[in-house]
Amino acid sequence: MNPNVMRQFCWLILCLVHLFSCSIKKLPEQNISNGRATVFTEHDKLIISTGKVERTYRLTPYGFATESFRNISSDTEWVKTNPEILCDWSVDGYARGNLVTLSSFVSDDEKFTDTHICVEAEFEYPEKRLMLKYMVWAYPEAEGLRTQIQLKALPGFDSKRERFSTDITETLNFKDEFSEKTAFGYMQGIKTNMDKDILTETELNVDTKTVDWANGLVLASEEKGIVLVKESNKSTSLKKKGDVATGSFLLDENIIRISGAGMFPKNLREDNYLSCWANWAILYSGDFDNALLSLKKFDRRRFPVHPDRDIFMMANTWGSEDMRPGCLYAAREENVLKELESVADLGIDILQIDDGWQTAEWLPAKHSRDHEHKDVIGDYDVYPGGWDKVKEKAKELNVKLGLWAAWVVPTEKLKWNYDKGGFNAFKLDFANLNTIEKRDELMGKARELIKYSNYNTCVNWDVTEIPPRAGYFYGREYGNIYLENRKVTTARPPVQYIPSKVLRDAWLLSKYVNLNKFQVTVQNIDMTKDPTKTDAQLHNHPYVVAIALMSSPIFFQETHYYSEEARKEIKPLLSVYKKHREEMYAGYVFPLGDVPDNKSWTGFQNHNPKTHSGYLTIFRELNNSDTSKKLSLKFLGNKTIRLTDLTTDLDEVLILKDGEAGFTIKNPADFKYFKYEVVLSQK
Repeated sequence: MNPNVMRQFCWLILCLVHLFSCSIKKLPEQNISNGRATVFTEHDKLIISTGKVERTYRLTPYGFATESFRNISSDTEWVKTNPEILCDWSVDGYARGNLVTLSSFVSDDEKFTDTHICVEAEFEYPEKRLMLKYMVWAYPEAEGLRTQIQLKALPGFDSKRERFSTDITETLNFKDEFSEKTAFGYMQGIKTNMDKDILTETELNVDTKTVDWANGLVLASEEKGIVLVKESNKSTSLKKKGDVATGSFLLDENIIRISGAGMFPKNLREDNYLSCWANWAILYSGDFDNALLSLKKFDRRRFPVHPDRDIFMMANTWGSEDMRPGCLYAAREENVLKELESVADLGIDILQIDDGWQTAEWLPAKHSRDHEHKDVIGDYDVYPGGWDKVKEKAKELNVKLGLWAAWVVPTEKLKWNYDKGGFNAFKLDFANLNTIEKRDELMGKARELIKYSNYNTCVNWDVTEIPPRAGYFYGREYGNIYLENRKVTTARPPVQYIPSKVLRDAWLLSKYVNLNKFQVTVQNIDMTKDPTKTDAQLHNHPYVVAIALMSSPIFFQETHYYSEEARKEIKPLLSVYKKHREEMYAGYVFPLGDVPDNKSWTGFQNHNPKTHSGYLTIFRELNNSDTSKKLSLKFLGNKTIRLTDLTTDLDEVLILKDGEAGFTIKNPADFKYFKYEVVLSQK
């Protein structure tokens, strides 16, 4: 080749290389670790790892695009680069943006989640007059990552539009087809939907393009897969007119996008970022049970259990009467002092004072004439001396106190009542979170109260109404969920306490969430009078208590109405439960047997994957005629287990075949409560 031509050719190649290298913006250097979790950058790549999964982002002119998401131990790659995907998010469409800042640091979100590495990348979109912050949480050893977008307006942003043109907050382009796609979602408003199942599950087909009702997806492919969850107050019963942009799962062949900004253009501010709904992407290996275990393990990292604060049994003054004014009367000081003696005798940890204690200013009413409501019963003292008497009595009996309030209660009044009454749990009710302002205000109120208490109190959210409230995957960093109203005697059929209905709700709930973050009702079956409305009196007291043992049990009743005979039946079971419950809270609860329908063998398995031990509560329902039944236990394969009946202390060794074990319950409407441990084979 002519030397001049060669020089010109080399010069052209150098120019192209220089032009190409200049077009790729180098990311600010990041290099941080926390346990096995790491975050680092390589030129235009951001690599985030938990030690078990790793996600690699490529900086594009539009933001970040995922080019790798892999399971580290199996070295399984899940996604592929698609040049048509300009960015993982699309708020008001794609537009060119500038990376302003990139940072990573160790955080626990002010003690409201497990320790993790938080990555924050701030982008400016001049064309859209928009600032966007992309956040990733990497928990050490977690099998997934949490991502979230925050938005802020720039001067000139058009806030008059009703909605964003697009509100995509997550995008993953998968390498291969999935053999199964399962969508799942839970319902709010349980007291008004007793005849409907709390859980909706649907197997998606190739024609499904949009899923707008689900909390999550399980995508399976040859003994492995991925779980996607929307961390929002989405529910299957949420009305469209109250839908705060909770979004959808959008399926386009192998591309899955998740929408849901949680806000509208009118909400954006120039002085502060507002948070969109977060997303979880969790990789798993194994079958569908392993998918659910991976989901629950990640759920507990996001919403951890604090044993000193979150493990308790609660009684609540509201549930023995049907409606006001009787329920209000139950919250008066005289009754609460009586209830404190009762719950202490039973071994219940917290007595929560429900509606009936307050003035319009959210102070303890001295007399019924001072009460916020006008439909109180007659003329009686409520709290003539404030909280002093009940606080002193509770301390004497070693019982903690809880308090109900409507969600509009001012933060300062919550703090005042915490100071005066020392309440360890606040139930915030009636929420209608149909705007981001209401949502953020209420969550901020809970956060501020808990921090003010030095993390000694918690909030249990009520989801018994249809309007948007806290959700199954939202708000649980502040406490647990009060699930449903179930009363012993009522003129309203949807509220009627029926043991099998309560068991069915808990069973279905335990499939996709950690059941011990939800309050399941215990009622006094002796107070159910009409056998045409409920078969509660055909059961025994330990049975209906045992239904709730895998949850956070709540005695939604005035417990002093229990007879001495009932107390003698209940107290031994609660005593045994309290010896084991901290260990139970370390496990993960799964449904066992058949779906409760009042004629099944059913129950719960609580499994700890670290110790390979766990607990079983097994129920032979009222209309079942089989004295024995084989049940499939999860995660135990062909193991040999030692089974201890916790109500009799009798042991037996079972050799499981394909995870199956045989059980015997002689009488219908009875149960067994076991602890199991894997027996190591002897050489």
